[in-house]
Amino acid sequence: MEFESRESFRVDSKNFISYRLFNADNQVFHEGVATTIDMSRTGIAIITSSTIETGLHIELALGVGNEVVKAKGVVRNQKKHADGSFQVGIEFNFLSEKDLDKLATVYPDISK
Repeated sequence: MEFESRESFRVDSKNFISYRLFNADNQVFHEGVATTIDMSRTGIAIITSSTIETGLHIELALGVGNEVVKAKGVVRNQKKHADGSFQVGIEFNFLSEKDLDKLATVYPDISK
């Protein structure tokens, strides 16, 4: 699946995250860890070792500097890499201004 360009400016990032996936009943059915590729004020791209179905709701906890940023979103797309990993695109549906400010201290261009 091809990744669409976003209107928000993307910044390259290499951070560890933990994530939780939710089913249609809003119950956690899978938890995992991943690495970020890039992020913007509207979404994030991550690398995982397993596939994540598009349309699923996801909660993220991202280590940035000495802070933890929490966000919620929806999996919008994914692409399998030759090494068997998956690039997953997530659109945020919740990122607080406080957490956006935390991101901006490490990635100033994210506010563009």
